[in-house]
Amino acid sequence: MSGQMADVIVIDDEEFAVVEPEPGQLFEPRDLGLSPVMTHTANTRGVLARYRVTEEGRLLLSDLQVGHLEQPPAIDGIEPTTDEYGQVWTYLDLDRPIAWSGDLLAGASPILDLYVHAGHAPVWHYESVMALDVEDGLVVAREDRSAEVAEYRDDRSDDDDNAFERMLKKIRLRFADDD
Repeated sequence: MSGQMADVIVIDDEEFAVVEPEPGQLFEPRDLGLSPVMTHTANTRGVLARYRVTEEGRLLLSDLQVGHLEQPPAIDGIEPTTDEYGQVWTYLDLDRPIAWSGDLLAGASPILDLYVHAGHAPVWHYESVMALDVEDGLVVAREDRSAEVAEYRDDRSDDDDNAFERMLKKIRLRFADDD
């Protein structure tokens, strides 16, 4: 398997990779009548989403690319366009509210020396890390967690199997006070 392409979230005009949403993905493509198929080895899910956070803090699905065997349905009246092979379909300017609740970690400026050749890059592979607490599609809190992640990256040891989970617990907003 190849390194997997991440969904993107735009926060204050800066693009971040969606790295650690908890719980799970931000929306279910099948709820929109989509049946994604793998588009290539770097996108085995068959879906790439672009989200944005508005000035008011709303989480929106702005664009979507999906692998589909036949033309997928319109979403909110927007018909998808396709590539020359009719396998990858793109929805632009959806601006569809996402009613997701959870804790989202997003990373920008990937550290190329830490590139992952299989699966998704973990949060500590990014220089800039933002933590978002989202309630029913509204960002209720957000903090820059880059310093904590850099500390973990600098101090990490392969001998400590639980260090990554402790770091995640430390930087997540929703669960930060559970100690």
